Amino acid sequence: MAGLNGLASLNLRQGWVQIMRLLLRLLITVALLTASVVGIANAQEKGGFHYRLQVRVEPALHRLDAEAWIEQPPSFRFYLYKGLSVHQVTADGKTVAFHLDSSAAPLPYTGGSAAVVVDAHDALELHVKYGGEISEVVSGVNLITADLVELALYSAWYPVFQGNKDFTFEVEANLPQGYAITTNGLQKARREYNGRSITRWTSYEPGYDIALLASPHLHQLEGGVNRTRVEMCYSRLPAQLMRSEIDGLAAGMNRLTGLYGPPHVKGILRLAYSPRSGWGYARIPLVIVSEERARWVLSQEAGEARDFRGNCHEMAHFWWSISDPVTPDDWINEGLAEFTAFRLTEEHFGKAFAEKLIAEYRQNASQSKTTSSIAETETTSPDREINRYDKAALMFLKARRRFGEEPLDKLLKALHTRFAGTHQATTVIFLKEVRVQMGREAEAFFREELYRKPTVGSGDKTAALN
Repeated sequence: MAGLNGLASLNLRQGWVQIMRLLLRLLITVALLTASVVGIANAQEKGGFHYRLQVRVEPALHRLDAEAWIEQPPSFRFYLYKGLSVHQVTADGKTVAFHLDSSAAPLPYTGGSAAVVVDAHDALELHVKYGGEISEVVSGVNLITADLVELALYSAWYPVFQGNKDFTFEVEANLPQGYAITTNGLQKARREYNGRSITRWTSYEPGYDIALLASPHLHQLEGGVNRTRVEMCYSRLPAQLMRSEIDGLAAGMNRLTGLYGPPHVKGILRLAYSPRSGWGYARIPLVIVSEERARWVLSQEAGEARDFRGNCHEMAHFWWSISDPVTPDDWINEGLAEFTAFRLTEEHFGKAFAEKLIAEYRQNASQSKTTSSIAETETTSPDREINRYDKAALMFLKARRRFGEEPLDKLLKALHTRFAGTHQATTVIFLKEVRVQMGREAEAFFREELYRKPTVGSGDKTAALN
């Protein structure tokens, strides 16, 4: 009997052990599911969706081959550059069909892209294998050559979705050894293998693009002041000038942080003088500008001040990317970036050069080709730059003179605080915020300036700085 009782006791203990193990497994499963749900919710709240990219670039062949994993894709339709072919798409681990959609509306700012429709409308993850050549200069700034690789959404080098929705990313870039590389992400690793340089980057914060710049001709400098670091890439510019530029831009970032609050990514600016012509753009914390244009500007009168102003304009978009850039509300982004650049340049180079800039704004503003007001100017308008840059900057300068710098700064800080990291500010919202921060008189002033229509052909005198 004692033996039987002992055996029963042993079986009872073993039974309890099995039950406890099952309960523990259940608790772990629930915890993992909860963590997964919370992780997805946090990702959706913070960045919407997430890319993991592996890209191999062969600059001499104008070619890239890549794989993209897209978690929580916002659509079953994406766009890729026309020279890139999709080899395979899997959705949640299963191979799915896809086709080109020639009837899809083109993406703004993305030239020569083709729409790809995937037969998986509810997928939690897409895995896209693709590759091909980018053998032309796309939108004046994106290209793959032996001397320069520059890629951003303009060339749709990764699957791009409609709507400028923010996302996070991880990128592994594989390039020939000897190419200096920079992106708008944080570098996490670098290794050399078999004649290749492989770097890994992650996004600092959610954003709407992945920019990559690489060249065997780039030099790199670093500097900064007061916890603001500036990283500079350049090819054919004087190193002494670059060091001076680093100091001025770091001081400018600190100044704007004091005025309007910290930008979306704090304490760092990467400025890359890309060895090409064309124009510039900002993808916080990266600014890419044309080195060829900079060399021409620097050869002109007050060239250093003009180059500084251009760089400050792009840097100012770290604060002023608060409106949808493909709508007429983009005047908010560009007008405030230009006004901010003017202000930093005025403080750095003095009143005499500032007066020259004002005279140039006035001259440009008098050359309107349409009757569009600032607030009604479309992206395709020939007056886009005149209205969003020159006239908008003059408007803010007039407001500063009429209402004072402190009330205007209060308005701008409120706008940045409210809309940083979004593209949701509109003209209507701007005017409401003016009323709250500056009063009805200021609201009436801005409304009149924003909706005034110029007279075409006789020179628009309404933009004078009164």
